[in-house]
Amino acid sequence: MFDRSQISIWNILKQCIGKELYKITMPIIWNEPVSFLQRLTENFLYTYLLDKADECTDPIMRMQYVAAFAVSSIASNIDRLSKPFNPLLGETYEFIRDDLPFRYVSEQVSHHPPISAFTCESKDGGARWKFHGSILPKAKFSIKHMEVHPKGSLTLELKRHNEVYTSSSLTCTIHNIVVGRLWFEYHGTMEIINHTNKMKAIIHFKPYSRTTKELHKVEGYIIDAHKNKVRGLYGFWTDALYSIDIEHFERFLKQQKKDAKYVTKYSQEQARYSASSVDNVDLDEEVPDVDPLHEQLNLPPNSITLWRIIPKLDYAAQYYNFSLFTMALNEWTEEDEKLRSQLPRTDSRFRPDIRKMEDGDLDAAGQEKNRLEEKQRESRQIMEKNREEWQPKWFRLVKHEVTGHEVWVSNEKYWQRNWTNCPHIY
Repeated sequence: MFDRSQISIWNILKQCIGKELYKITMPIIWNEPVSFLQRLTENFLYTYLLDKADECTDPIMRMQYVAAFAVSSIASNIDRLSKPFNPLLGETYEFIRDDLPFRYVSEQVSHHPPISAFTCESKDGGARWKFHGSILPKAKFSIKHMEVHPKGSLTLELKRHNEVYTSSSLTCTIHNIVVGRLWFEYHGTMEIINHTNKMKAIIHFKPYSRTTKELHKVEGYIIDAHKNKVRGLYGFWTDALYSIDIEHFERFLKQQKKDAKYVTKYSQEQARYSASSVDNVDLDEEVPDVDPLHEQLNLPPNSITLWRIIPKLDYAAQYYNFSLFTMALNEWTEEDEKLRSQLPRTDSRFRPDIRKMEDGDLDAAGQEKNRLEEKQRESRQIMEKNREEWQPKWFRLVKHEVTGHEVWVSNEKYWQRNWTNCPHIY
């Protein structure tokens, strides 16, 4: 990983106030050697939770595991403060691995605005479940922080149960963009709806509080069609999610509030002491530690652990805080070499700028990045001159028959592996 200590991110971002996220040009040193399409793949590391949901006969249990998957899908972002490469129009990425129960494909279907469409399905061709969606990153800037809110649709179909779920996305706030150490948090309310039986999971991602010191905490309920709370959900998106029966959950929350009051009082006393001490003055905005209650979670004995994170390797900080899973996304392993000849030339693995950066040649990576962006601009100008519109190869925009939402779905042609008309984008 390259040294960024001499580069101020604020000097870059202050020129971008009012601009869309995709129009911001960052120095390549702030990138990480994966495309955004590859980064989306990380959301599906814990798809075994969807297999578990498929196996459940109880609809409440199914919703529990669907909710756990939704929370787990952002866990790979812990400490990830680098920017993935913007996908080129027509860029694709596929992922299949023998030891994982899914196959995934994504495509950059639009450039202005930039929309990434993807579909992930159980390895039996989606006979058990299929997850599809699209993402359009949006950002807002202020002097102290940047907010990123991905717009788009996320839809899960549990085929054997004839169930369709949708989930909403969260806001990610990056703090200390002017001075201090960068850190970020997810906050907001995630709503997961089962459109078949009208059951919902409402999960609150708590924003950081200086008084209670809560950080990365999530809590919520599963609510049935009659608006009755049927299960409690609690945990940390950076660690684990638990399911608890309602009676014990309400008692548990009351105890948590009592404990939080004690922490608040202690924090206020510490703040008064710090404010009176010249030696403790710090110009940097506060960088929070782990929630002090996090290590003392006394969950009720009948709690169910729905999901627990796979810890990162000890040396992850030296490599963009990637997980072992992420480190392999761009690799040409022996297994990948067999796949190489089957991939379309648009696959992210073939991007020369990302490959150069992964090899440690930052100058060459920057040159390749500029070349690819210029090539894309020239292609767009030619299309505009000829009054042509870009047509995605592997996805189409349709109205979902159950939700009524406009969604990007696979046209079911990708896995036929006919690359005859694939564009030359690299």
